[in-house]
Amino acid sequence: MTVAKLVSDFTRELADIVEERCSLIQTFVDEGRAASRDELAKFVFGTAKRIYKQIQPDLESSRKQAWLEAKGMLKDIVDFDVFTPTAFFDPCVKNVLEAKVAEVLRNYHHFILTGVVRTKHLPPKLLGETDEILCVDKPVDFTCGYGANANALLPQVIGAKTATQLLNAAEAAIQIHEYLALKFNYETAVGTREFWKEVEQKKLTMQPCLCGLCEVCACMQAGCCNRLDKETSGVMVAAKTKKGFEEIRKQFQSDHSLDEGGTEKYYFGLARGKVNLPKQQVKQSDDWIHECSGPPSQRRGRVEIALFYDPVTSRSVAWDDGKDYDSMGKNEKGGSKGKGKGQKAGKGRITLLRRVHVDPGGVLDSEDGRPQQGENGRQSAVTLYDPIAWFSDKNNDQYTLLHLQIVTGRRHQIRFHCEQIGHPLLGDCLYGAPQSDRDWAKRVFLHSYQTKFREPFTQRWFEAVSPLPQDLGNVLSDLTLERVKEGCPLFLSRRQHSKLHKVFKTQYDATTKLLRTHAAPKNAQAIMPAAQANGSMNHNGHSVGYKGGSKGNGNSSAGWKDWRWDSSDSWNNWKSDGGSWNAWSSSANANAASANAASAGAPSGGNDDSDDETWGKWTPKDTKKPAETPEPEAKRPRVAVPEPADVAGQVPRTPPELPEPQVQRSQWRRVESTREAGIFYYVNTVTGEKQVEPPPPWERKQSRRDASISYYWNTVTGETSLVKPEV
Repeated sequence: MTVAKLVSDFTRELADIVEERCSLIQTFVDEGRAASRDELAKFVFGTAKRIYKQIQPDLESSRKQAWLEAKGMLKDIVDFDVFTPTAFFDPCVKNVLEAKVAEVLRNYHHFILTGVVRTKHLPPKLLGETDEILCVDKPVDFTCGYGANANALLPQVIGAKTATQLLNAAEAAIQIHEYLALKFNYETAVGTREFWKEVEQKKLTMQPCLCGLCEVCACMQAGCCNRLDKETSGVMVAAKTKKGFEEIRKQFQSDHSLDEGGTEKYYFGLARGKVNLPKQQVKQSDDWIHECSGPPSQRRGRVEIALFYDPVTSRSVAWDDGKDYDSMGKNEKGGSKGKGKGQKAGKGRITLLRRVHVDPGGVLDSEDGRPQQGENGRQSAVTLYDPIAWFSDKNNDQYTLLHLQIVTGRRHQIRFHCEQIGHPLLGDCLYGAPQSDRDWAKRVFLHSYQTKFREPFTQRWFEAVSPLPQDLGNVLSDLTLERVKEGCPLFLSRRQHSKLHKVFKTQYDATTKLLRTHAAPKNAQAIMPAAQANGSMNHNGHSVGYKGGSKGNGNSSAGWKDWRWDSSDSWNNWKSDGGSWNAWSSSANANAASANAASAGAPSGGNDDSDDETWGKWTPKDTKKPAETPEPEAKRPRVAVPEPADVAGQVPRTPPELPEPQVQRSQWRRVESTREAGIFYYVNTVTGEKQVEPPPPWERKQSRRDASISYYWNTVTGETSLVKPEV
């Protein structure tokens, strides 16, 4: 008997036990009957005991994993810290009602048959991975509480043993890095699990390191390289290796997203009111500027407002908004009465806030977990935005969908900047939105749509895309779409929303990739030597400065003022015409060849300037000359036919013998989806054909016990499988 057969029998018998017990308790629920506490406790204990004996976790590692999964699924009705299968102990059964027991058993039964977990928390989707990086789509309510903090306390974790247990935890929010550490086995994830053991053994309470770059820090946060607010969904990047963590973190720490090695980060936000680009510059102080940027065809709003994060109110405030609060007769909380002559009111207010509330060592408040920059906590911040669609509701209130890029990465940067220009984000009551928004928006309308970065130790450039989630799509669909910006590209959405077809589309099949490679910036060759000549390279060869700007002094806006965009900019490369989609290369060899050509001094479009105008402009590979693809292995080999003999100008009567043509046979292999772990499809290595279901002799059958459950049957061998089989 094969291993597959043994596993199939084990799974079927376990499912039968759970189905039987579920049917018994469901009868009580359907008939409205109620069992006594003692009877229900014994029933739950008996169910757990039978499951334990069926699994027998002591036999082999696979069965031990099955028991851990069972504990994760049944933890709401059984306290496994005090459970023992040898004797009934009343406290091991939690005080729940029959309906709850039936619900838990139904979910576990569904998991046994399908492998799909019905959990309290929506699991993050895998956008894609390479040998060095992993990109996930963070759902709402996952938190990013790792990284250094003011008190150097350890990142909080629930302490679950498996990812299943974590997703079924009763807590309202769970840590994204804890999920990654439990779900995956890459180097920094394993290192994080080892760190938890060390914390428990040594009773650690403080972080052993706060630098945010070293291997120790990598193994405190499962390699996570950026952070998002609890209510912000979208792209998150994790370094799979300890050495790669430092490189990725430095990219996210870049003060200017156009620096060599810096990232590009794009978001969607729905702002209240009708947002249009400013017609002229609005300057309230040197630290508060709102204007337009770029040539006429590529103009975007540009917000450069320095901020200070107040840990008491948990919100960012303007460093200097140009207002004199004393002369206005106002004294805000933490105000600056008694300031010296000539001192800015805004700065005085912030200085006092820092002296009262923040320790001298500073706080870590940027989205990437870095210490505050600049004197007294001042943080320069630049956001670029483009209004792409305008909406209204039944009360004729106006809303604008913004496509935003953050050049810096400060805490609450987008939310704070939108408030400062008079258009807070929908649902963001902390920054000026009305409380009534939460009645229908449920959360802050902010989504990290796209992140672009370079893979560590290579010249391979990637972009990860998180399509608009369903809940935000539903919010937009409930509004009336007034108009869309002319020439606006179509962006990706998780679900089809018919009312939004002018802005979003769905494009999902087995071949869709949400982590894509593409060409390096045009002047990558020119940037590196120029940076080295200027002495602005760190020990890893990364540029830490840029032309016109001064990094690390909190006042780096000079270089940003001359930043201009042209038609080669990449923020809208995901177009609907198919050309841009086809331009992205999925071949690592093609990217390596491109990188080698760049490093060898290949032409870069005639642009040899190492300034901010050209860096970071992402362009697809040339599709006019597609790369040659190798011939399939099963293709008939070419045979050299000898020239006819030149005898009196006659051609030989008998042609040369040719080998028998080889019959092309389907060569299918199972491939895991790059978007979601555990989802498989099939590829024919000869023809390139792709299909969701396995090829013959496998057939998909429907369960006679449950019409919603399917399995696979081999018509030749008689084997069955609950999951898509290898072929």
